[in-house]
Amino acid sequence: MSSSNRLPSEPPRPEIEPPESVLDPAMQTAVKNFITLALENRSKKQKRKSSDDAVEGDSEKSVHKLGRFYSRQDDPFSRIDTIVNFGIQHEVADDEESNTEAPPLSIRETRLLRSWKLLCSIIPNFLTEMLALSDNRPVRKAMCQEIYKGVTAARADDSSSLRGWIPAYILLDPKEALIPPIQAKARHYNDRGFHHPATASLLCPLKYPDTPETYNSIKAGKLSVTATLLPRFLFPDKTVYDPMDISKDLLSGHVMFRAAKHIFQGPSSALEEPGAHRGKQGNAALSGITSMTPYTIAYVAMQVRFCLSSTGSWAAKDGAFSYAEFYWHIVGLLDDDEDEECTDIINLYNHHVFGTANPHGDANGTDAIEVENEYDVIKSQRAGKRARRSL
Repeated sequence: MSSSNRLPSEPPRPEIEPPESVLDPAMQTAVKNFITLALENRSKKQKRKSSDDAVEGDSEKSVHKLGRFYSRQDDPFSRIDTIVNFGIQHEVADDEESNTEAPPLSIRETRLLRSWKLLCSIIPNFLTEMLALSDNRPVRKAMCQEIYKGVTAARADDSSSLRGWIPAYILLDPKEALIPPIQAKARHYNDRGFHHPATASLLCPLKYPDTPETYNSIKAGKLSVTATLLPRFLFPDKTVYDPMDISKDLLSGHVMFRAAKHIFQGPSSALEEPGAHRGKQGNAALSGITSMTPYTIAYVAMQVRFCLSSTGSWAAKDGAFSYAEFYWHIVGLLDDDEDEECTDIINLYNHHVFGTANPHGDANGTDAIEVENEYDVIKSQRAGKRARRSL
């Protein structure tokens, strides 16, 4: 990812590159050994897998896997080094200002703090090790670079996989054929974006007329498409724009649900019924994700937007459209535990991805609700029959 993938308010900073002239090979090996040990500690806490899965897990074990655990659950635009630097400063400041009231955090600082806490929860001993390396920036920076490689690799894998499959997810009825067809694998993607009527319709802001004239105006630059406008793929098929209730059915588009299942359960599950899973473990199980969140849903929306577009490679912006801004708009719409609409949307995604609105409901993954025991009813009815016969 280039340095253009930073938040709009973030000042320019150099790319994170391991300073080879400072960090000798022995130190690099020590860093990788620490991260590998952290992975082993994490794997021991997870549910024991079958022998085949264990072999596969051993072969995949690397420092990049830590970044993969983190990648789909949080801000994909801030560098790990930036997050860790802020986290260390925050922890030190907390110790120094324990008896004084700390100033309120800015929006960007709040985001970085959440990222820092998530990293510390995912990577065993991460907080302790980073604080121990607070005065050794070269080693700390090299470790962050290794983790960040996993972040970008996971995002690239998701983009590559979803890009190949998304033509099958576009139409509400997946058995229908796209006309004209879209190549699942291609060197260039000029048969997508606003060049194809189906993808153009999904990318077109809902408030714009869904017509070829609109698509041509967008391609000619006469109409702007920015992250402040809601694309049609966020809504169910045939949704009509209602200026009095813009949020009606927001984030309920069939492409979104299919992409969420694709990313977190696997391509073979994307077109199956809600909660159905086929094949090997998906990214949700591998990363320990048991519930969708504002961040995972925003990640899905970002990937869908990119895979429908004609952009050839990942970039922070597609013309006037900012992926970072789009991501944070989605998070902002959902990140409110007290808003019933936010809860309903997250429950809806949990239903499609995991098969239940509340994955923590009980051991069977279903909500804990009282159900009449029909076997007890049969016994009661039989007792009633016997009583009547004895009269």
